[in-house]
Amino acid sequence: MQESSDMASGTCVLHGLRQTSARRVSLHWVAAVLALGWLTSISALADGCFVFKWNKSIDINEPTQKAIIVYDAGRQDLLLQVKYEGPLEEFGWLIPVPSLPQIEKGSMEPFYELSQLTQRRFGASKGGIATLGVQDAGNGEAAVKVIQIKTVGAYEVAILSAKDSGSLTRWLHAHDYSLPEGKSEIVEDYIRRGWFFIAAKIQLNKGIGLKTVSNTNPKNSAAAAKSRQAIQAKLSSGELHPLLISFDTPKCIFPLKISAVGGKPSEVSLYVLSAKPLLEKFTFGKASEKLARSYAEWDVQRTGARTRAMQNSRQIGLATMMYAQRNRDRPPGSQSRPRNWSNEDLEALAKESVSKFPEENLYDTFWRLPEELLQQMHLESGKIPQCAKAIPRLRGRDWNLTKVVWTFSPAEMQDLEFVPAVPALVPILSEEHGVVAAWLLAQFGDDAMPTLLTACKSRNSTERLNGIRTFDSQPQKLPFDLLMELLNDESPQVRLWATRCAGLNWHERLSDQVILLLRDPHLEIRQAASGCLVNHESTTRTSFYLSLLNDPDSNVRAEALGIAFVLRARALGIAPAVRGIAVSDEVFRAALRMLRDPSEDVQSTAVVLLLKNGQPVPKSDLLPLLNHPHPDTVAFVANLLRGGGRIRYVGDSTESLPPVSSAEIAPLMTNRFGNVRLIGLRAMQDIADATAVELTLPLLHDTNSVIRSSAFEVVQAISGQTVSEDDPAKWEAWWAANRATFKPRH
Repeated sequence: MQESSDMASGTCVLHGLRQTSARRVSLHWVAAVLALGWLTSISALADGCFVFKWNKSIDINEPTQKAIIVYDAGRQDLLLQVKYEGPLEEFGWLIPVPSLPQIEKGSMEPFYELSQLTQRRFGASKGGIATLGVQDAGNGEAAVKVIQIKTVGAYEVAILSAKDSGSLTRWLHAHDYSLPEGKSEIVEDYIRRGWFFIAAKIQLNKGIGLKTVSNTNPKNSAAAAKSRQAIQAKLSSGELHPLLISFDTPKCIFPLKISAVGGKPSEVSLYVLSAKPLLEKFTFGKASEKLARSYAEWDVQRTGARTRAMQNSRQIGLATMMYAQRNRDRPPGSQSRPRNWSNEDLEALAKESVSKFPEENLYDTFWRLPEELLQQMHLESGKIPQCAKAIPRLRGRDWNLTKVVWTFSPAEMQDLEFVPAVPALVPILSEEHGVVAAWLLAQFGDDAMPTLLTACKSRNSTERLNGIRTFDSQPQKLPFDLLMELLNDESPQVRLWATRCAGLNWHERLSDQVILLLRDPHLEIRQAASGCLVNHESTTRTSFYLSLLNDPDSNVRAEALGIAFVLRARALGIAPAVRGIAVSDEVFRAALRMLRDPSEDVQSTAVVLLLKNGQPVPKSDLLPLLNHPHPDTVAFVANLLRGGGRIRYVGDSTESLPPVSSAEIAPLMTNRFGNVRLIGLRAMQDIADATAVELTLPLLHDTNSVIRSSAFEVVQAISGQTVSEDDPAKWEAWWAANRATFKPRH
């Protein structure tokens, strides 16, 4: 007799014969101003198409038992399906229910429908599977009441009530069922609570098509064998038709405790449809504990994570530029030149370019997908036609769907209770990982809105933060008075998210308070306030923001200039990044003045805005900024100088560009930042005169191998000579001999 590996979660499969086993200044006014001709950066774009492929095996063929539960108004429908791989004669199924049930033949179509629906939303998930075997003996049925025996498709089912576990065990044994020894207390608990039992086994004289298999006619015997094989195949694959069991119950429940009889772990896979969102307390608690551990791990690793990511991106960009430069002028068919710089020097340049960014950022907050806490979704009427066909009361209304997939140890096996999700989520809103619960609540719509508003008023700053973050995508939901309080919150992160929410809940009375946030010590808050104001202020307010350029606070001056620039562009009906604001405009002239502002951050903001505007900036205003302490600002200035004071686009004429000389941009070559020296080398290669060679030769001795390699490439490109790949002395000797007669290659 073969051993089976089939333990049902929430019911008991019985076998009749045997037991089986940041940096300070933000250049946020430019969306993507990184088209630097002299210092190329890498940009990765991806485009593709995701095609959903249903993993039928995960949800249908692998679970030992699966169920669809519909609960509403004290009535539960339990569409229950079991998988069993042993001999049909040994199959038995015991299902406890809290009240007298009705039993009908169900369909597999709802399982297919919900499996595909949830896999599209949440992906495929998988739990463990365990076994249950039984062996017992006895006599007597006196204390067992057989309420009904009926055939339901391929099953013969009996509805029972019992006074004690011993009597039920004897009845089961007499009818080719049995229970393991020493497990009667589990059954006894159900009996004390007044539960009923459904005992089901395969109707051995019926096939799937309900054909008789007991006839001794050879043809009939062959048909019977084929029919039994068909039943066996469907039962072992988990696709034999389910039982639809309906009963009254004051709370939504799944009878898992009886699965502890098997003494092994067991998988549970459930779909729960309800009028209001529900969750199962035990599995939700486990998911919450897992999220808390994830937060602890994230909290340890987050310091410097943003800087490391930016550094890695910059390092990739630099390497790409170096490889492209090294092989740009290589003759067709020749071998690639070997790399002659070190990863350590490349990393040093990458670190240098992000050294001004703070280690922590107000946007660095914990986040996980809501389904990691609870797989829950709202279904509009008509979304699940196969389920509605199988369970008619699903028709004509919306439902909430909760999916639970979990593997329980025997010690954890208790009957699963599903409770209203909204109040169950509230306790973890004050936890660091509670933002995931907050986003779940936001998905519940208006039913959860009072809970989220209460969280925003909490004395706990973490709870306030978790609450306010959900309103970033919910327009016109925050009351004005509450929003004003949050804009003044003592927590910087709460202020940040309140400022972001102000844009979606805008009222003109918010303007003064948001303007005050331009003085906030946190860059992210100032950015958010500026973004809010440019989207909602009237274009007639441009002059007010120009007046703020005289404010003693440099942060206010920087943000005010950006706001004035965008408002002026809106008034002219142009996009700020299109060459729109004329050089005679007062906003343009104000930006030029800000290039000489005592604050380096204000200077940087002015450079970016002028870069975006596209109108030519006088060379005399740009050249002093080549000694600016911010490498990215120097890069923008160099790019403007190369384009004659503005960015040149493909197709633009270059005939009348005001020339920039090697001597004028010489400060780039001695700048303390290696990245700026690289920019200088690209500039010298473009200018390609004798002075460019003079200024490039010292960098053949640079302490950074990336810059040395680039300098060799530049001097070769300008001269057209291949004096040496790595010996500065040979180039210096060549230059001493050829300086007087030198003519550039191009």
